[in-house]
Amino acid sequence: MLSTLFKHEMKATAKTFLWLYAAFIIIVVVNMISNPFMALSNTASSIAMMGNDSTGGAFPGTIRAIAMALYSLAVVAMIVVTLVIIILRFFRNLLGDEGYLWMTLPVTREQHVLAKLLVSVIWTICSTVLIILSILMLIAATGYFPEVVEGIRHFFSLDLPLGRWITIGVIALIVSCFAGVLELYAAMAIGPNIIKNRVGGSILAFIIISIATQFATSGILLGAVRVGFGPPGSWTGPVFSAYPMYSNYAAGTDSLLIGCLISTAVIAVVCWFLTVFMLKRKLNLA
Repeated sequence: MLSTLFKHEMKATAKTFLWLYAAFIIIVVVNMISNPFMALSNTASSIAMMGNDSTGGAFPGTIRAIAMALYSLAVVAMIVVTLVIIILRFFRNLLGDEGYLWMTLPVTREQHVLAKLLVSVIWTICSTVLIILSILMLIAATGYFPEVVEGIRHFFSLDLPLGRWITIGVIALIVSCFAGVLELYAAMAIGPNIIKNRVGGSILAFIIISIATQFATSGILLGAVRVGFGPPGSWTGPVFSAYPMYSNYAAGTDSLLIGCLISTAVIAVVCWFLTVFMLKRKLNLA
């Protein structure tokens, strides 16, 4: 039954996201094509200055400005639409009027939450990857990509455990996606039980959860820093410029990354059980 819920959720959200991604890719391609106009604009401006013509390169520059503005709006739209769909799919299906139907299905509360969670995380990761790739494509179109590659190559040539750090960092980012979505789910599940206004209650619950998670994360990260770097009095010497000379900084970075992973995992687990508990024991569809 979980697979059926997952497929239904993917189909219900795929149309919106695929159209969103298609529009975003078109805007990125327009920005990549408009890059050559900058060179033409500079050439035209030089010719105009030689010929005392002040209107030579205005139009290509305007095209580039409009294309960049559209790209910025597209990135914002990508983030906002992803967030809105994650919220609406959970709120309407399980906590709104549709909840009377969904909760009568022979499916456990855990399966309901897990199906929506997996789909939400998949689309969140896809949106994030697409935005990162678009930035790299725009950098490549400007001609500065070789310098970026050379900088990355130089960074990897340092005597640092970059492979381990990248692995832990990627895992932590994926877990943070789960934690972020589950924070929203927990807030929406708790909200109707705080005040009669579901939206207001969900917002209030999210603020409370966010404050609690910030305190918990700060405490875990502070402990990780003390374990890895030692007491604050021992934090001496340049940090990044002398990594090969100060091995304790490498150990400290390991502890910090693992602390991030642990903190996000703890938040995800707590929000998961909180959401499931509220849907089982305190579900309020009124």
